[in-house]
Amino acid sequence: MARIFIGFMICFLLLNCSKKENHEKDIPYIISQNNKEKVQGKDTIPPPPPIPGYLYYGTNTFIIDKNSKIYYSQRNEIGHICGNWERNDTIPYFINLQPKDLIEIPANNISDLIKANYKDNFRNITFIASKLDTLDSKIYFDLINALKSSLKENDLYFIRRTTQEEDTVLKYKETNGYYNSEQIKWDKNRITFPFIKPKLEKIKD
Repeated sequence: MARIFIGFMICFLLLNCSKKENHEKDIPYIISQNNKEKVQGKDTIPPPPPIPGYLYYGTNTFIIDKNSKIYYSQRNEIGHICGNWERNDTIPYFINLQPKDLIEIPANNISDLIKANYKDNFRNITFIASKLDTLDSKIYFDLINALKSSLKENDLYFIRRTTQEEDTVLKYKETNGYYNSEQIKWDKNRITFPFIKPKLEKIKD
């Protein structure tokens, strides 16, 4: 009888611990309360200064929309990031993102996508972005768990608000509208165009 009681108590304690771990793991992330974008790898480290504009997109970006759909886009290797965090150009750079660059991911394919697309020969810099302030959907927690189980020691991920360019492109993606960045009235306080050459006037003969 004593053995049965002890066994019951062990199962009860294990069940409670499991529930506690799940509860702690599924804590909602409120972006406005974490506006310094904590950098997270295998271990949490103190947040850096604001992200420079040229690093807003990293190598991998996941966008969670208001309907809890998730979109993925990938960019080329950034290289070793020692970072010049003191530079003051923290407005996101225009990257000529296109609707076709945003791939909607089924919720059950997140882990497989990360394993297939994340590289081992350079640092993967991941951004989770959303227009929502509070991230508490199942797909968000599934993404976090998949990242934590897949990222290497030097890989990092950030959580931030979506940029003006991401919001605009996502809108055209979801409505299947014709997108031309030159026809968008961009807010220059929210986006920088550093690599676009100015149009020169044709010299008359």
